[in-house]
Amino acid sequence: MCLTAQKTALIVFAHQTPASFNATARDVAVQELSDQGYRVLVSDLYAMKFRAEATRDDIKGELKNPELFQYGDETMFAWMENQLSEDITAEQQKVTEAELIIFQFPLYWFSVPAILKGWFDRVLAQGFAFSLEKMYDNGVFKVFSLPSVILKLTMNEQIRSDKSLCVSELIRLISEGSSSVYKSLQQEVGSEEPGPGEPGPGDG
Repeated sequence: MCLTAQKTALIVFAHQTPASFNATARDVAVQELSDQGYRVLVSDLYAMKFRAEATRDDIKGELKNPELFQYGDETMFAWMENQLSEDITAEQQKVTEAELIIFQFPLYWFSVPAILKGWFDRVLAQGFAFSLEKMYDNGVFKVFSLPSVILKLTMNEQIRSDKSLCVSELIRLISEGSSSVYKSLQQEVGSEEPGPGEPGPGDG
C-alpha cells in the first residue's frame, strides 16, 4: 500500500483578540485544513509575544563588522553559520516544513500590523528566504517549489480578501511599500478603496 506523506500548513496569526473575526477565520482554517489531512502549525504572534524589532539581539556570537552594524548582512552570515536567535530559527523551521502558509491579519494603514512586519523582517532573512541572485520570479522558495502563500486580511470588517502568491512575490510587495500589498489584493478582488476615516488599524 502506498502512503501519501502528510502535508503541513502554517498559519501566521496577527491579532490581539481571541473573539475577533480574524481569530474565527483562523479557527475555521485550522479545522478545514485538519479535515483535509494537513498537519496545522499556528504562530500566534501576540500570544507568543513575538519581538518585532530587528536588532543586534537576533545574532548570537560575534558580528562580522561590529563597527558598522548592518542587519541584513549580519543576519545572512548568522543564518549561514546557524547563529540566529532561537525564536527566528523556530519560525524558519516552520516555514521550511510548510507546503502552505496563511497570513491572517487586520489591515493597518494599508499594510500589515507591526508585529507581522517584524516577522517578515526577522524570519525571512537573506540567505534563507532570498538572495541578491535569487529573488522575485527566481526566488529561493519558488525555485525549490516551497510554500504557497495565502494572505487573509480584514479591514474594519469590510474587506476580506484572499490571494495566493509565492513568498518571493510577498517580499517584493512589502519592499515596494505598504500600499502595494493592498493594491495587489484590491486588483485581485475588485474591492473599493476605503472611505474617509477608514485607513487606520482595523478591528476585524
